[in-house]
Amino acid sequence: MNAEKIVFEASVAGGNKIAGFMSPAGSVPAKGVFQICHGMADYFGRYEELIDYLNERGWHVCGMDMLGHGATYELNKDRDMPLGFFGEAKDSALCILKDEMKMHKIAKEHWGDDLPYVLYGHSMGSFVARNIYVTPEFAGEFDAFIFASTMGYEPAAGFGIFLAKFFSLFGMKRKPGKILNGIAFGQYNKKIDNPKTPFDWVTSDETEVEKYCKDPLAGFLFTCKGFMDLFTLVDRMQSKKAYSEASKAPCMLTYGEDDPVAGYGKGAQEVADKFAQDKGRPVEVRNYGHYRHEIQNEPVRGQYFADITEFINKNTEARGK
Repeated sequence: MNAEKIVFEASVAGGNKIAGFMSPAGSVPAKGVFQICHGMADYFGRYEELIDYLNERGWHVCGMDMLGHGATYELNKDRDMPLGFFGEAKDSALCILKDEMKMHKIAKEHWGDDLPYVLYGHSMGSFVARNIYVTPEFAGEFDAFIFASTMGYEPAAGFGIFLAKFFSLFGMKRKPGKILNGIAFGQYNKKIDNPKTPFDWVTSDETEVEKYCKDPLAGFLFTCKGFMDLFTLVDRMQSKKAYSEASKAPCMLTYGEDDPVAGYGKGAQEVADKFAQDKGRPVEVRNYGHYRHEIQNEPVRGQYFADITEFINKNTEARGK
């Protein structure tokens, strides 16, 4: 990965900085720009193999580490900004969207607005990408979307917000949300026979699980306020208003049938079906069978990367000419 690191102001108040990354295409002229929204307790650099694959096939790739994640955490850790914390503000969840749009604006200024732009979100990043997809203010900014390992309707999202607020009232905004984490993710290994780690549900590749477990910037506990912002993203993206105001841009949903976040496939398919109810919106689905949460780190990732490339080439070809 040949990515240039950039730094810009975070949207949330307090003078925090965001670390962004820009990895140029290996060929000229480029086909377009592919922006990555990473997942929960994750960061841009963990997508290196996908980034290199797309760069080699003519796509610029950009992205940022969200507040409380990766290199952005390193920039702000001396400002009382722990891992898994997006900020004090009530609208911290919406500020994540604004930061992603700042990254998008920087990419457009650098690579030009005549190229097509694609937004890819994995897991929590798909929640961010879906929120952008359903926000009229951002309509037309991206030519296509990919929602990877996303969640179906979660009826407990509102209760999750309430519970996270409750804990935050007792001085726990910046403290790890152990109880919330147990409620949200405690059952994720339940369908795996004899799991060796708490993170076996992430991928079936044991080498990748080991790397994940040893990475101090992966798999950490969110703070109570971080959980509140996470549940806010979920609640907002699944509302009737959100589906009614969704973009008409083409979208693709990808999942594995052994992924608990995607409801073992049923949740992700449910989202695809809802988006497809509008006949004017092209919707594609890729089911990778019995693989887990991070398809990009499963043995089938070669096919996954090829499918992504086919989708973005097909749905942006006219714009790129």
